Amino acid sequence: VHAVLFFGWMAFFVGQASLVASGRLVRHREMGVAGVALATAMVLVGLGMAIHSMKLREAAGQGDLARAFASVPVTGILMFAVLVAAALLATRRPEVHKRLLLVASVSLLQAGAGRWFVYFLAPPRAAGAVGPAPQPPVTVTVMPGLLVDLLIVAGMIHDRRTRGRVHPVYWMAGGAVLAVQLLRVPLSMTHGWDQVARWLLTLSP
Repeated sequence: VHAVLFFGWMAFFVGQASLVASGRLVRHREMGVAGVALATAMVLVGLGMAIHSMKLREAAGQGDLARAFASVPVTGILMFAVLVAAALLATRRPEVHKRLLLVASVSLLQAGAGRWFVYFLAPPRAAGAVGPAPQPPVTVTVMPGLLVDLLIVAGMIHDRRTRGRVHPVYWMAGGAVLAVQLLRVPLSMTHGWDQVARWLLTLSP
């Protein structure tokens, strides 16, 4: 379900951009209602997956690392929710609306890029090993985040070439995404975050 929803968002985003590019604005607005429902489902499922992962790793004796790492998916999905909500409030300002949705969509790609890093760089598991793999530290998420941020930079370069300047949305929204990607590292080590993570675990049946 998680994979279908998040991949579905990327397909939906490309489809919506294509509708605008072809001038089918009425259809674009009609499909926007489905986008709200999809984004809402993604936030709920994303938080549920983060909590479920913590619970599994708690049972495997990786509780401290699991609660720290939960700062990555939780702050990531909340950042996505804030950006999408801001984009919805700016539907009458298309130049703002489309850039917010682009930054929101790019922010989701950190997890996918991170999995490629894990696939190629993580040490192989011992034969016969059971249970979840060892929880990596939060610091390993920084490089995948910076990598996908290059897509936002590409948008900024496009603005510079076509408009003569970079739209402020890229500076503000892109800067917020970068700040979250970097600040979650020290945040994950705080007592305050550990308490938040423990509270989230109480929501799991």
